[in-house]
Amino acid sequence: MERKRHLFLTGERQVGKSTLLRALIAQASLACAGFETKPFFVDGERRGFVMHGLVPMPPFENDCVISVRFGERRSAPVLPAFEENGVEILRRSLAGNAPFLLMDELGRLERDATAFAAQVRACLNGGKRVLGVLQRCDAPLPREIAAREDVLLLTVTLENRGALLRDLVQWAGQEKQ
Repeated sequence: MERKRHLFLTGERQVGKSTLLRALIAQASLACAGFETKPFFVDGERRGFVMHGLVPMPPFENDCVISVRFGERRSAPVLPAFEENGVEILRRSLAGNAPFLLMDELGRLERDATAFAAQVRACLNGGKRVLGVLQRCDAPLPREIAAREDVLLLTVTLENRGALLRDLVQWAGQEKQ
């Protein structure tokens, strides 16, 4: 597997990209800061997503709603959550001791979150190794990340995800050295 500083996974929806990253982090015992995107539910139905920071945050500043669903496969971003809370999570992650920074996931919702996108770039240009998920979408930030020379971008499929985990654990072992 090609040695690059950062690793991002992409692929179809629900193929297991985030699950694969979590398995990599667990099996390779990687210390990570950063964030995870998690769904939130109302009456058993997914109504949007929250950003869960993997760094200590003040009360009410973690697990903020970053998107609200208003139709089938239609969501709207909550820009202040990206621009304030997301930026702070990434800033604290970059300043912390963990050598890896998780960005799970980046896509179309961040299109107008300019301060958040700038902080993502600062993280990619900083001293941490970034592990992330990029949505398959036509949005500036994911396109920019995918085009970077220091990014290894892998496509996850149902057929390759098992073999990818083994290769990624080996890649992470090389990167920890």
